[in-house]
Amino acid sequence: MRIITISGQKIARLPPVNFMEKWSECMKSVLQIFFLFMCLLVVMSLWMAQREPLAIAPSTERATPYAEELGEKLQATNFTKQVLQAIRSAGYSPDSTVGYLIDSPAHQVITIQLHDGEEIDVSTESEIQSIIDELAEKNNMHLFMVDVQLLERE
Repeated sequence: MRIITISGQKIARLPPVNFMEKWSECMKSVLQIFFLFMCLLVVMSLWMAQREPLAIAPSTERATPYAEELGEKLQATNFTKQVLQAIRSAGYSPDSTVGYLIDSPAHQVITIQLHDGEEIDVSTESEIQSIIDELAEKNNMHLFMVDVQLLERE
């Protein structure tokens, strides 16, 4: 620091600052931080890729007693055959398989797949639901929720 006197007053004069030098130091720090961040990102990516997925133990639970009981009843009454025949007699072309999802008397779903038609409208679903309800009551079963699906044409 240099002190100069102007009109009897002492004024401190600072040495000139080289802004390019300061800018260079600042950019060097920014680049170091960026490099460290990128290294951390690479390490985290490698760690995630090498980490083994958690093994989920398969469920050892068997079907509920109700599901087993209903499955036996479905077989004993030939319910699937009755469903397919009733749907065919109503003018529909169901696939030869019927899907069942049984959790409880309040949640049992039957899936019917149809071969014909452009789309399944509400009246089709309603008519098939009525057919299934009638057959379920006839065979002393709880009512099913009916899922009607349209098979893709090949």
